[in-house]
Amino acid sequence: MNLKNSIGITALVIGAILIMYSAYNVNELLFLEGKTSETDIPLYSSTVVFPIFLGILFTINGSIICGLSRRSSLIFHFLANMIWLIASYRLFLVLLEHLSSRLIFYRIFIFFMVAILLFFIGAIVNFLPKSNNIK
Repeated sequence: MNLKNSIGITALVIGAILIMYSAYNVNELLFLEGKTSETDIPLYSSTVVFPIFLGILFTINGSIICGLSRRSSLIFHFLANMIWLIASYRLFLVLLEHLSSRLIFYRIFIFFMVAILLFFIGAIVNFLPKSNNIK
């Protein structure tokens, strides 16, 4: 196994652990402790939302690293990663406060959609066949 696959599998495992941690916290907070009031939203932000978004990011990056064949797709993946991290951090901060404006959440949603679009473009660039220049 080469270094690229080792790093990719490590990122996949870290992402899976973060997603399982979030699922455990949802079960603990929602079903066992019954925390469903509006004052509990900051608790969900730090123990559920932020870890699951980081877990998804690690999982996506791990699968990208394992299947990387073109370095040119890294530009799109890097931009998508930065946008995803900024949107996750903004969502984390917004959930810590008690806000009623849906416009803030809509803007964060748009950032996540742009990041997903860039991940798809990077995947398409990665899997385009290489041209054979016959001279």
